[in-house]
Amino acid sequence: VRDVVARDVQPDLLGRQETSALLDNVKQHYPVVVDELIPNLLTVGEVQRVLQNLLRERIPIRNLLLILENLADGARASKDVDYLTEKVRAAMARHICAEYSENGLLSVITVDPRLETLLGEAVRRGEDAYALLDPGTVAKIYASLTKRVTDAQQSGLQPIVLTSPGTRLALKRLTERAAPSLVVLSYSEIAPGLRVESIGQVSTTEESPNEGAREPVGAGA
Repeated sequence: VRDVVARDVQPDLLGRQETSALLDNVKQHYPVVVDELIPNLLTVGEVQRVLQNLLRERIPIRNLLLILENLADGARASKDVDYLTEKVRAAMARHICAEYSENGLLSVITVDPRLETLLGEAVRRGEDAYALLDPGTVAKIYASLTKRVTDAQQSGLQPIVLTSPGTRLALKRLTERAAPSLVVLSYSEIAPGLRVESIGQVSTTEESPNEGAREPVGAGA
């Protein structure tokens, strides 16, 4: 059980048996939380898929109590696994930001509002953003992203893209073809009190409108 809560575990190694063992471990100390969630709100398989989603983006699942409590809250509104995953990620903001920030500062690549609009349209239509966008636009996005990532790495920074909560998953799925290990966060995953600085912007054109600029990012941006 200890092995499957590590950040570098392969998501596919977390099967239903392993998930059940994790739930049993939590139940020994917090029986009400597990009994409320399983099977009244979610199945073991649905919990498994959420945990796999977290692991797939290298988010550790050690704090299972926090995860399960937020799954119970979220499942009352929707049982959609993607929705539940995003809800859990928002609840884990401090844990996520602690991994990527330094001295209270998180340096990020922001997203052009025009691109967020395109992604939002894909979300509303329930489509894959990659399929919705024309190949030329996708190529420009990849070119812009590649340059921003290269600039960040040359500055000694880990490339992190920050976007709105409603488009985070769509952007992650769009960019994972070109950069599967790229970290994509949403504004709802920014811990209170953390300073956020933009080091560039990924857009639908090859040139970023904020070329070379570093600007503070507001939490409500």
